[in-house]
Amino acid sequence: MAIEKKLLIFDLGGVVIDLHVERTFGAFVAMGVDASMLTETQCLMNRMILDYDRGDVATDDFFSYIESQLPPYVRELPSDELRERVADIWNMMLGDFSVEKIQRIKALKEEGYRVVLLSNTNEAHWDVIERRMLRAAGCHINELFDALYLSYRMNMRKPEPEIFLELLRNEGVDATDAFFFDDSEANCDIARTLGIESMCLERNAAWPLF
Repeated sequence: MAIEKKLLIFDLGGVVIDLHVERTFGAFVAMGVDASMLTETQCLMNRMILDYDRGDVATDDFFSYIESQLPPYVRELPSDELRERVADIWNMMLGDFSVEKIQRIKALKEEGYRVVLLSNTNEAHWDVIERRMLRAAGCHINELFDALYLSYRMNMRKPEPEIFLELLRNEGVDATDAFFFDDSEANCDIARTLGIESMCLERNAAWPLF
């Protein structure tokens, strides 16, 4: 499939790097977090996760909140040990980069496309992502993409229309000149309402030809 666009916009988790949210949620439940705190959309923990991705909550405050939801016997652990365990579990959802997908992005750039990243992510995840990218490809992630648009730095997140509009303004392109790849139909739907052609990819799956 030939894409006649100037700008290609890629999501990260579930698209370029594998994403396994169930690992993190399962591990928190095993530590004693009430499962409903992770499954009910409007509960405080899920709102905290959204706000953390938006950069409205500091990493220390976010992890402190998670720790407050753990049973008393877990909170009795030394503070440094508890924080390390919580951080490790939070990052457990991040899988590996696909070398094949990295090579495809490089090829798209060589074909003349401008390729940018638009990701709902957060400070703790981003530190791990940068290290794994270097390990997988021998280069920094800002060398792979022409620009990085990260929710926690922009103080907005998908599927909020504003994050797409800000990206387009910054890139200086019309919506009709962009193509968006994501593993969330909700994100793709919003992009389409703004005039951005979109493809919803299966999470963690190999890419179709494009």
